[in-house]
Amino acid sequence: MDKDQLNENLAKLQEELESVTEIDDPSRETLKKLDGDIHRILQNSEEVPAAHHASLRESLEDSVEYLEASHPTITALMNRLIKALSDMGI
Repeated sequence: MDKDQLNENLAKLQEELESVTEIDDPSRETLKKLDGDIHRILQNSEEVPAAHHASLRESLEDSVEYLEASHPTITALMNRLIKALSDMGI
């Protein structure tokens, strides 16, 4: 996955996350952090260090388990992004 595709998938994921309404407080905080990581990477895609990408991957992995049953579209996007970050060595 090239950088443009990664950014496109991040944007799709961010849109999907905005549609999540029924979650508990810890999960809301996890998704809020994930949304912040995505936002930071999309705004500064040329200047974002690998550490932020690693933080995003961690947030994605933490969120997948919670959303797997209730939000399969979001989970599928997260899994694609995890694989892409892994393929990039992050």
